[in-house]
This record gives sequence, structure tokens and C-alpha cells, in this order.
Amino acid sequence: MISYIIGKVTETGDGYAVVENNGIGYFLNMPLSSLSRLGFAEEEVKVYTFMAVREDDVSLFGFLSKAELEMFKMLLTVSGIGPKGALGILSSLPVDELKMAIAAEDSKLIAGAKGIGTKTAQKIVVELKGRIDKEFLAADLAGTLSQSSGSPGSMQPNAAQAIDVLEALG
Repeated sequence: MISYIIGKVTETGDGYAVVENNGIGYFLNMPLSSLSRLGFAEEEVKVYTFMAVREDDVSLFGFLSKAELEMFKMLLTVSGIGPKGALGILSSLPVDELKMAIAAEDSKLIAGAKGIGTKTAQKIVVELKGRIDKEFLAADLAGTLSQSSGSPGSMQPNAAQAIDVLEALG
């Protein structure tokens, strides 16, 4: 299994990037969120990878953050969600928004992802809600609150939503 690749981006396209390392170009399927941050770089980039092996296909999926990779793996545990579906969800929603949508049981937001219907979105919420635990959300909330000025009246909308979600979880 390939954990990550460090190299230079030689090509990008619709949903993929090629990262060259020691004369080998690795074709990586990537979410649009990672691709938009990637660009062409003369400096080396580190891309975390997931290798999907099927009967007729071996594919590499790349992510610029471990959080994206972990959410991708979590989405794969939902029955009916394959690598392309999980990639579509991560292309439509940043990891933080997806976690909040799952915690708030907002399947409509998830259903807005390419190739994800209402029933599949509801299944994602049901199957992953328990795995998005209080500590996971609390860590995100701490980061969000540290970015705001600290007074409750001036909190960013996402921070206020996070507080509501944590209170709902008890």
C-alpha cells in the first residue's frame, strides 16, 4: 500500500493530477477541493493516497490532508458508496461541512453531491452519525473558535452551528 507520494505536479485535469516522483508519474484521482489547492508547483507536494483494488481496476486516490483521506475511508464504509461516490461527495463538500452535515442529520446538503441521491445521503447520515463523535467535533470547534475573536456575539456562523450540534449531542 502506498501511504503518500512526495513529488512535483506535472499535469492536472478534471478530477485527477499526475505527480512525478523519481521518474514515475502517479495518476491520482483527487477531489476538486484538493485539486484547487494543488495547481502546478515547482516545489514538491505531499499527497496522501488510498489504493482501491478491484477485479478489473487498480486506482490511486490522492488527498492533500489526512482529514480528507480519513473522511474518504469513512465514506467507503457506507454500503453503496464506492471510491468514485466518496470522491464526488468530498468534491462537493469540504470535510468540516460534511462532518457538520452528518452530525446535524442534514441529508439534503449531502444529497447535493454529484451522483448522491436522497436515500444514499440518508444512509450516510445514519451509518456515520455515531462515528462522528463529540471529541471529533470538539477538536473542530476549538479550531473554529480560535479563529474568531472569542466573544459569542462575534462568532462565525459555522462556530455557532458547531455549538448547537454539540449541545444537541449532550
